[in-house]
Amino acid sequence: MRCPICGNEDTGRLSKSRYFCSNCFIEIFYSRASELQILKILEDGSTFAVAFTENN
Repeated sequence: MRCPICGNEDTGRLSKSRYFCSNCFIEIFYSRASELQILKILEDGSTFAVAFTENN
């Protein structure tokens, strides 16, 4: 999977629908409604949702 933020093609797979970008320190996943969700991972390990709009 390509990172939607930086375009990094070398993302790590965490599970079936979750990925991690080590360039941006974000977790990328698809919700049950197949919506793209992005979480920013902070230094303390906590996360917060990042607003993202896909351009088709």
